[in-house]
Amino acid sequence: MDQSTHDRLTTALRCATDWLVDIAQVGPGRPFGDPKGYPHADYTGAMRTEYDTKTRRWTVNGPAFHTGQAVRALLVAAGRTGDTRYREAAIRGGAFLLRERIDEAGHPQRGLLLSLEQNDDEINVQVTWEALSGLLDLHEATGDGVYLGAVRTSADLLLDGAYLPEERLMRDHYSLRQRAFVGDADNELPGRAMLDDAVLLRLSERTGEARYREAFLAMADRLLEEEGPPGTWLRFPPWRPEQRKIHNRKSWWWGHPLLAAFDATGDERYLAGATRAGDWYLRTQTVDGALYYAPDPDERHRAFEMCTSVVAVAILFWADLWRRTDEPRFRAGIRRALPYLLAAQFGADAGDPDVVGAFFESPNPPDGTVAPGFQVRDLATVFGVRALNAVLELGDFDEPRGERENAGMPW
Repeated sequence: MDQSTHDRLTTALRCATDWLVDIAQVGPGRPFGDPKGYPHADYTGAMRTEYDTKTRRWTVNGPAFHTGQAVRALLVAAGRTGDTRYREAAIRGGAFLLRERIDEAGHPQRGLLLSLEQNDDEINVQVTWEALSGLLDLHEATGDGVYLGAVRTSADLLLDGAYLPEERLMRDHYSLRQRAFVGDADNELPGRAMLDDAVLLRLSERTGEARYREAFLAMADRLLEEEGPPGTWLRFPPWRPEQRKIHNRKSWWWGHPLLAAFDATGDERYLAGATRAGDWYLRTQTVDGALYYAPDPDERHRAFEMCTSVVAVAILFWADLWRRTDEPRFRAGIRRALPYLLAAQFGADAGDPDVVGAFFESPNPPDGTVAPGFQVRDLATVFGVRALNAVLELGDFDEPRGERENAGMPW
């Protein structure tokens, strides 16, 4: 990689991380009126998750899991740049997560992370793992045992209460009102496999506890059994193609951790499963690098559902697949995706200070005006930061150009 390309990618990473710290994260003494009314007492350190450039309004969805994932990106950026602000912001995010746990004395799930999503009653078990991943990263970055202790407490509660060993699945939700783990109305199975970010496997490596590894590998095996079409898992929510509920990041959440299973065991079945998921993203990628939020099972997509966070996780996935397989098709996918990712970042002349440095998630559908706007989600920038870092780690990419002479987009 020549110096100009390295500098361009590093600048993009810095601008994106600055946006996470200065705009998306709720800073100390900075009020945030949550329009959804989640029962979080203090949002300091949490991420504001959704912004519409048309209405210029912020909202929030699933702040615990979004914040946990942001912590991961902030620590990556801190390691890349040495900027202590990014590490401090990650610690603020971790403090939010540590505050937002069930703390009622005598509660059967005391210590469980309050990773609410969609409503104020149900803890989403799958995204709980995605939030815990950030705390595990903080432990690895700081050595502070409080983070590891919090992860272990939640993991133990989930394994004891939500895990179904005979099914090799975990129940989908925990109802605060019922004080019980419950299934999902959209799930014909009693639960789903939850390998997200390989948290259980990483926790086993950190603690020496075999049961975390055993549950992870058991769910990985069940995941392979439920796969279909290749590289996807339509049986698990929120994949419901008959209702247009296809979530294209799920092949990342389920497929990418199979690489960790392969690394831990050497079992080629896991590498093959991860490769099929990576190939799903290749097949659904456009010639100029875009990917879509909700493609159909036959791999067609809808025009206005471009999704930058999917592009970013695909880059991360392909980079890790290439390291293990040396298959040139994964590098080719990254080469197509990188110009799209860079073009999706708002520049200094965006005309709205709330988006400068961010990556848009999706364009708004046409509304009869000349400026329908964009949906800006923190996750696009969170994964964008990590994707840029992954490309910098690969180190030998030339200046990204894309398939066309003018691959840039004027926004």
